[in-house]
Amino acid sequence: MKIAFSTTACPTWTLEEVASKAADYGYLGVELRSFYDQSIEIASEPFGMQPEAIESIFADAGVKPLSFATSIKFCKMINPPVVGRIFQNEEAGVSDTKAYVDLADRSGTQFVRVFGNNLPAAEPKTWSMRRVCDRLKLAAQTARNTDVRVLVENAGSFSSSTALLELLEAVDSQWLGAEFNVLCALQVGECPLTSLKALGDRVKVIKISDIDGDGNPTKLGEGVLPLHEFVSALNKTGFEGWLVYEYPKLWETTGDGLDAEEILKHAADTLYAWMSADPACSCSC
Repeated sequence: MKIAFSTTACPTWTLEEVASKAADYGYLGVELRSFYDQSIEIASEPFGMQPEAIESIFADAGVKPLSFATSIKFCKMINPPVVGRIFQNEEAGVSDTKAYVDLADRSGTQFVRVFGNNLPAAEPKTWSMRRVCDRLKLAAQTARNTDVRVLVENAGSFSSSTALLELLEAVDSQWLGAEFNVLCALQVGECPLTSLKALGDRVKVIKISDIDGDGNPTKLGEGVLPLHEFVSALNKTGFEGWLVYEYPKLWETTGDGLDAEEILKHAADTLYAWMSADPACSCSC
């Protein structure tokens, strides 16, 4: 199991700072949060950078640019259903995915993260599922002839492992995998280990974050989630993929939150300690 962090924890760090500090703290990779339309500013924004520069920065630090975590979704309705096809893009999200896949391929980045996401209640599920699947299949195909894989994260209408698995099986693409968010699984009442067993080797990246009793983000291991037990049990399964720590500092509206350096160094130290321990699992599986 290899550990990484998401740049949502350090939105003011440049790409050089991200790579350097990742190496200093013992992380092997970094998930780069990115906004195609530049709607949210993040100092390490990879989109628009020269791919050679991204690859060089991380190579010099000895850290893997693991993935581009995008906001791409495939659920947008076409309205009105028939006439709207003339004026709207039936393949919404596909061209954006291709742009990221191209950047990932040329920068040595392994994955592009996307979402399903929310199936509209205003139409039959079969219609919206077909639309999401058709678009996601085309998006995944943009990774053919590359070493990049598109990963869909469990969220929205696909938060449960059952719903996510239904989507992955319907798309049935060799270029598509899953990024599994433990917090999302817990919030819909699932045992993460059971969910991972159901999803199998489709899962390439697992994401963890911690919250307190009021649902606010907190340092890893200081919240109410059974993450110590989960990580230790996951380590025992021999999982060889990536474990990404996420702290949502990017979304803070004030400057009163925890310091990024403190958050990320603590998380790395905690993860390595958990991975070397061997407690019994008590996560209600």
